[in-house]
Amino acid sequence: MATITSLGVGTGLDLENIVSSLMQIERQPLARLESKEKIINAQISAYGAFKSKLSAFQTAMESLASASAFKQFQSSSEDEDIFTSSANSDAVTGSYNINVSSLAQRDKLASSAFTDTTNLGQGSLSIAVGSESFDVTIDSSNNSLAGIRNAINNATDNTGVVASIITDDAGSRLVLTSEDTGTENAVSVTVSGDSDGNDTDASGLSAFVNANMTAITSASDAVIEIDNFTVTSSSNTISGAIEGVTINAKSMGSSTLEITRNDDAILESVKEFATAYNDLMKEIKSQRNGQLEADSTLLTIERQMRDVFNSGSSITGSSFRYLIEAGVSVDKTGEMKVDEEQVSSLLDSDFSSFVNLFSAEGEGFANRLNSLADGWLQTDGLIDSREDGLNARLDTIDRQRDRMEARLATTEERIRAQYVAMDTLVSSLNSQGNYLMSQLSALNK
Repeated sequence: MATITSLGVGTGLDLENIVSSLMQIERQPLARLESKEKIINAQISAYGAFKSKLSAFQTAMESLASASAFKQFQSSSEDEDIFTSSANSDAVTGSYNINVSSLAQRDKLASSAFTDTTNLGQGSLSIAVGSESFDVTIDSSNNSLAGIRNAINNATDNTGVVASIITDDAGSRLVLTSEDTGTENAVSVTVSGDSDGNDTDASGLSAFVNANMTAITSASDAVIEIDNFTVTSSSNTISGAIEGVTINAKSMGSSTLEITRNDDAILESVKEFATAYNDLMKEIKSQRNGQLEADSTLLTIERQMRDVFNSGSSITGSSFRYLIEAGVSVDKTGEMKVDEEQVSSLLDSDFSSFVNLFSAEGEGFANRLNSLADGWLQTDGLIDSREDGLNARLDTIDRQRDRMEARLATTEERIRAQYVAMDTLVSSLNSQGNYLMSQLSALNK
């Protein structure tokens, strides 16, 4: 009997193509499954884009959702050559006379000049910065001027002093500088075990004790007077003397400090709120016309936001009930707009009402919207639950695909076995026919 090595040899038919066509029909349910998978993945991506816009909207609301967020202040110095300043949310408006009578300085000591900077003695240097000190051992490996400098700078327990070398016409000097300003960071040096037998004279290692060094600058504190009240600071940056205000002293002299509310920053926050709202609405419209058409989650979010804007209920601490009364309106197309002149005017005339309209706990528009957004975005929240549902559907599709693939493999194996059997039978019959024909031809002869 003939053996079939290639499907279709026995019959002469294109059985491979026939099997392939049959399997394409069998795979149609799998193709429909893959189409569903693409749709679900597109919906998950759409939710990702929507969450990004929603997060941006919530970020914009944070600058309006609490009363403290409206506490934006700016400070100015009449003469910034004398001092500069900055203010945070703890500040209050006011005017102050500032007199800088002295600036904080670092302690800076210089040794006498050395013409020969090698073999400067051995022993131990004890260097104190304020109340904290560290010790440096000087021996034959590091008793040059450069070696002493490096030993000080590389000390792992260095408490805040930097050593350097200055070379002038007279020779090279070791200079010690405190890292921080103020009298509490004064530098002092003592020596023990000087190899010349004297720990205080001007020769050997004791040449570096305070008594034998020259003060380039002496550690001093900054002293400023605020409306004739004296404030002393180890730094030229003075914080806490005026609550919420930082003063940076630059030179001695007098100037005026003004603290004012930064209404421009508040107006900018309102505009950012409107922009983020408009971006979110555009995203909702885009997704409802796209992958999330008729999605109940978007409908729920849109309805809840509309309920907030249309509430019109009284708000504690505010004479306003609607955003439009504060210069924020939504036109017929759904776009939120800000009347900058009206907002600026209200910040001057009725600041408390404006603030509470947005930020009153549980009542202000931004406060309520921010709470809603928390619920929408939190773990197991509205959007998270929807995404979990979509991912669960993907898992189901994966399992269905595995089962289908296994069934298709079995089906293809069965079809191929049937066609192989048919091909073999036809080949066998053809062989027998050919044999009979040859026998008949022989009988005729």
